Amino acid sequence: MNISDALTLKCTVINSTQDEELVWLRGDRVINLKPKNRINVSTVCIDPITADDNDATFSCHLSRDSTIKRSVLLDIRFIPILSRNGDEQVEVYNGSDATLTCKVKSNPPAVMSWYKDNDTLKLVAGKHYVYWDSGAFTLSIKKVQKVENGTYICIANSTLGSRNLAFHLNVKDKPYEVPIEPVIAGVVVILLTGLFGIISRWNKIIEAPSENVDEQNIHAVANKIHLRSFVLPVLRKEQESQHMQ
Repeated sequence: MNISDALTLKCTVINSTQDEELVWLRGDRVINLKPKNRINVSTVCIDPITADDNDATFSCHLSRDSTIKRSVLLDIRFIPILSRNGDEQVEVYNGSDATLTCKVKSNPPAVMSWYKDNDTLKLVAGKHYVYWDSGAFTLSIKKVQKVENGTYICIANSTLGSRNLAFHLNVKDKPYEVPIEPVIAGVVVILLTGLFGIISRWNKIIEAPSENVDEQNIHAVANKIHLRSFVLPVLRKEQESQHMQ
């Protein structure tokens, strides 16, 4: 069978002395049927067939006994179908890794390859890595450089035909990054310098009143000494004049 065709599956009960109800499943999922399409003869129509129907299992069994059944595995033939998860434009920074993934569905299986700017991509050991896993054909380029800008094409070839999918790789210059460690060190030095300055200024403010007090005490003591020197001679003169009288 091919994509876009219509397919009808029919299940018939034979050699039964009573009416039998039939159940259809696609994989593990029960297919809803009209009541008239369940007794003794039942049909399932798939229209149109798609790539998702390939390798699908349809089974029919008796409602009263699921061990009495018949199954069919669909083999749908179609040319490769390619798709991508992201955008056609792929932008990466110079020196970083680039990954291009081409999702593939094909029956019969397709032969996959990568082209760059319409020429077969020359794979370099340690530079290019190609992976094929669960329908995903991936090209990984390590530490891309600007010379690797260009159009990368994923090509799928099968006996029924071929398909391709393009990715446009744009390698950009890395933005300038300010080194964080020197900046942090500079900020710490500035904060410590300011802190020491505040502490030093605070100590001077605290010490200033005590210096003023000491100077005042010195002046007060000096004044007392001068006062005593002045009073004592006066008292002596008064005492001498009293003796003379």
